[in-house]
Amino acid sequence: MELSRKQGLFYLFPALFCFCLPFGSLLLSGLVVLWTVVSFFNIDVDQFKKGLKDKNLWLSFAFFFLSVISASFSSNKTEAGFGIEIKMSFLVVPYLFYCFKWPVQIIKRCLVSFVSGCFFACLALIIRGAYYAFNGHAEYLFYTPFSVFIHPSYFAMYLILAIAIIVMLYHDWFKSQKTVAYTSYFILVSFIVTVFLCGSKLGLISFFITMPLILLYKFREFLSIKTAAILVVVLFVLGGVSYKAFPGAFERLSSLTTVSLVTLDKTSSESTTVRILIWEQCMNIVRSNFWLGTGVGDVNDELYKAYEANGLTGALEHKLNTHNQYFQTFIGLGLLGFILLVFMTFGALISSIKRKHFLLFIFSLLIILNFMVESMLQTSAGVLFFAFFSCFFDKVTEAQLRDESEPLTANLTVN
Repeated sequence: MELSRKQGLFYLFPALFCFCLPFGSLLLSGLVVLWTVVSFFNIDVDQFKKGLKDKNLWLSFAFFFLSVISASFSSNKTEAGFGIEIKMSFLVVPYLFYCFKWPVQIIKRCLVSFVSGCFFACLALIIRGAYYAFNGHAEYLFYTPFSVFIHPSYFAMYLILAIAIIVMLYHDWFKSQKTVAYTSYFILVSFIVTVFLCGSKLGLISFFITMPLILLYKFREFLSIKTAAILVVVLFVLGGVSYKAFPGAFERLSSLTTVSLVTLDKTSSESTTVRILIWEQCMNIVRSNFWLGTGVGDVNDELYKAYEANGLTGALEHKLNTHNQYFQTFIGLGLLGFILLVFMTFGALISSIKRKHFLLFIFSLLIILNFMVESMLQTSAGVLFFAFFSCFFDKVTEAQLRDESEPLTANLTVN
């Protein structure tokens, strides 16, 4: 396929974006701005008109414009301005996907760039952590001291999606390139190790939920009672090995079983306990602001007032948000905003099942799990990941990704 220089530049930016995503948001906003500027020189009128009719584009637009309207009525203008800025991705990214043509080879190369970016980020973190550990600071090989680019929960989520991409697609894409195929096994192991080093409770729970699903789907044609039994045994053995190799990660998981719903310590800042306490306050605020919300700029202020009034000193001291995106959106935007978010998450999950699009299913499941315990859309790392891959996987079918008539190695010449 031949591309003009303008088109070649346009399709360069998403690959760069995917590669840089695991390293944090320092460069990402600039890349999106440049990508948007270049897009103005690549507009195809027919494709542009077609894209503007896509319901998913308008679903994202509706969420963004509702946030803008809500922000205009917020008392805290600083937080309101930040809320609009952080959610600009819901306006820009759908435009870049739905209003332009996307060759399948470009989409495949974006996924390879994402996997490569994750690998180099893992490599950098492991080398950095090992250096500090060698000098007597082993804490740099675990949790937040380890994952310095982005929050450990988000990085673990990125890696699980990258694992799914490798398991589901790399064998088909690189079957004639044995070196790449063998290297992918090493990359897989490095991703799994890094998920445990991240030490995120949610990351580990997501891993243990999605990994069996990925393996079952990948090898579904070979499944029998015998192979299923073998797979279960292998998973248990690997779980036991992981428990011995990464005791710190499992110690963090064990805190989930020690939380008492009857005697919650309101002064606690322990992640599981404080989330339960916060969610109780969220329910009260939702009831009081059910229809229109408090305004996106005033969500945290309302929370802090509730923390102070009810003695949640741990949450107040650390100025914690809702740690649940559904609550964060419901409080800020009211019922309509909550419904839009449900359509964008659970709607995508249902769509993936109808379309038999397994990567979209895994992505949607990861998003829902993370939205349950993190306010992901309050950070660049969360918004950019969600907005980009929501459009990305909606734009391509699983059959197109597997189509061998559109090889990854096909030449995309620029003239």
